Amino acid sequence: MDRRLSFDECINICNFDYLPEGLEDKYNQYNPNNKPHLIPRDFMSELFEQYQIPEHTRQRLIRGIEAIETDDVLFHFTKFLVEDLCSARNRCDETHYTHMTPGCMNQDGDLYSFLLLLACVVPSMEMLQKRSVPEAYYEQIPHQPLKHQLEKLVLHGDSKVDDFPWVMNFYTCSIFLLDRFYFIPYRFGDPFTMFRHVSTQEVIALRHAGEEFRSDGQRSGINDVYDSQGCFTSEWLENGECIIANRMNPMGFVERDKTTILKKEWEPVLQEGDMLLALHIPAGPGYTPDRLKNSMSLAIEFYGKYFPELPIKGFWSASWLYDTRLSLLLDNEKSNIVRVQRQFYNYPTLEGDGMLRYELFGDRKADPLAGPDTFTTSLQKAAAAYMQTGARFNTLSMIVLKEEIGQIGSMPYITDTDIEQFRRTVDSHLREVNG
Repeated sequence: MDRRLSFDECINICNFDYLPEGLEDKYNQYNPNNKPHLIPRDFMSELFEQYQIPEHTRQRLIRGIEAIETDDVLFHFTKFLVEDLCSARNRCDETHYTHMTPGCMNQDGDLYSFLLLLACVVPSMEMLQKRSVPEAYYEQIPHQPLKHQLEKLVLHGDSKVDDFPWVMNFYTCSIFLLDRFYFIPYRFGDPFTMFRHVSTQEVIALRHAGEEFRSDGQRSGINDVYDSQGCFTSEWLENGECIIANRMNPMGFVERDKTTILKKEWEPVLQEGDMLLALHIPAGPGYTPDRLKNSMSLAIEFYGKYFPELPIKGFWSASWLYDTRLSLLLDNEKSNIVRVQRQFYNYPTLEGDGMLRYELFGDRKADPLAGPDTFTTSLQKAAAAYMQTGARFNTLSMIVLKEEIGQIGSMPYITDTDIEQFRRTVDSHLREVNG
């Protein structure tokens, strides 16, 4: 190109069916690179050989790459997108990338999203090499989704990228498997603040004002269940000496009665905008407190050594596995689900039981009461029986601050009193309705 085109000129020419919002400012700061290829051909040759890709699929992929490279505007804009994708996760950029197709590609446009992600692999690995990250940490990361994607393409001609935001973590080598769990940087943004007592080191989380909760301490409207009689609104009263607010019980609910803390005795340790590591749980055995502790220890060591600019405060995650209602159904001493969730500071979210329905019954909208004859596990049967009473499950989130890693296994946040209060409070909105 003789001159650099503006952002509007690029998107008008490329004619994407979707682009994330907020790219224009990034594009205006982008320094174009002069690399002649979107994806190095030796990298493609290695993939072809490793996965024994048939000739017709090889030709299709190369044809798609060349279609991008020979279109000056699309090639220029795609290289911008690659650079932004490769650094987005470490910047905790919330830009919502997903499947996109440029209308200017008359042929093989359906390959674009896959090729865009594939173009991120080599530069992402080069960035890690510059950080002196050992290759063993990342050489297999992109192959997690890549193997499945190539199989779909070869067997069915299907080029669509499933769950683009999730697999993006792997193609950009932004997520790391450290022992049992995956970790990736995450910017904390939930409406509460955590404090630590200066003497006892106890941790407390206080919910911010203005949210409506049912009498069971869950957000009003979760699973379309409301509580007109027993609902309450969170408050935050603060002066120079103290804060009065609703405590989040680490068993995963907000307490109706407010708690007072003195500022001279409590220091804030987690606030909106702080950096955490998001923890993700791959399938398989080893979901235990010991493996959790080891994985978190390795993660803090890894990021401290290779990403020292990231001020990691601890860990965050969200899962159906953290719903403390499961402790009503499972053996609290033997169940790893319960044993692991007891190591967290759990708290309510706006997500209902869709994740649990999917994981236990195969569909986010599954009706577990409709097919009890198909249940094969005791948890399926117990969860269905629980829901038959009118009760529902929730997806909860959790926090573990890095100072508590060494205490994992001995319930660093949850006390016996918290558990007792949970048992008194859980499903209280249903008891009020039923009299």
